[in-house]
Amino acid sequence: MTTADTLKEIEELQQRCEQYEGISLKLNWDMLRHPGEAGGAEWLVTYEDELLVGFIGLYNIGGDMEICGMVRPGYRRRGIFSSLWQRVQPLIRRGKVKSLLLNTPAASESGNAFLKTLPLEFSHAEFQMKWDRAAGNRGIQEASSASGNVMLRPARADETPVLIAFDCGGFSMTEEDAAEMYVQHEQEGSQEHIMIEWNGQPAGKMRLWSEDNETWIFGLTVDKNLRGLGIGRSALMQTIEREQRNYNGVNLEVALDNPNALKLYESCGFVILNQQDYYSASLD
Repeated sequence: MTTADTLKEIEELQQRCEQYEGISLKLNWDMLRHPGEAGGAEWLVTYEDELLVGFIGLYNIGGDMEICGMVRPGYRRRGIFSSLWQRVQPLIRRGKVKSLLLNTPAASESGNAFLKTLPLEFSHAEFQMKWDRAAGNRGIQEASSASGNVMLRPARADETPVLIAFDCGGFSMTEEDAAEMYVQHEQEGSQEHIMIEWNGQPAGKMRLWSEDNETWIFGLTVDKNLRGLGIGRSALMQTIEREQRNYNGVNLEVALDNPNALKLYESCGFVILNQQDYYSASLD
């Protein structure tokens, strides 16, 4: 069986689990599609009678490892995921992992039940949001004082240090971790690094990933000295307008402990669809 065949089976399993529980699993498909490459994901699977029944994915993101998994409805309570968790331990300990996070949809009874069996601590939660046309039409009416001076353009290859500096300032990342993330992004398809300019000067950045008529906005940040001028709002609205012309939905994620960003996104027309909970595990 080829990798492409396995990915199709993983996608089918994801759809089955999501439909069964009414949830949205975060499987990071931009990384899953590049196994064995820098920036790609690793995974282990379990089959019964040639049917894929269990999956666990490992995602190395800037030195931090995130883990998410699933078991087919009707095959649960058989120890399938517990077995996958034990099998994946050598892969976790093999690399230089700074922190280990396990995530599950907040609404997933099965995911939360399994995580309660492990010695974990709650780390944080994120909302997954999607732009809604009705809410967005109200948001468009809220003008940005910076709108006429904000321009979006593809970042040039020689501007990677500028993008890294924005990530360090916006997300409290080290320069090493931010640089490692950009190496990973270069290996992934359908990625766009966008420079946000204000009055002709770099003022912020974001990354866009598109697949199957859905675009995700990642890493949106504005220079801390230029915040409050409406630059982020203008960048969001321009991106939404562009993606609408391409018939793409627009999605993003925001941490629950970032109320200012949440307020901005809601005012631009984004609505909350799901919540992902993250738990930290000891690496000892």
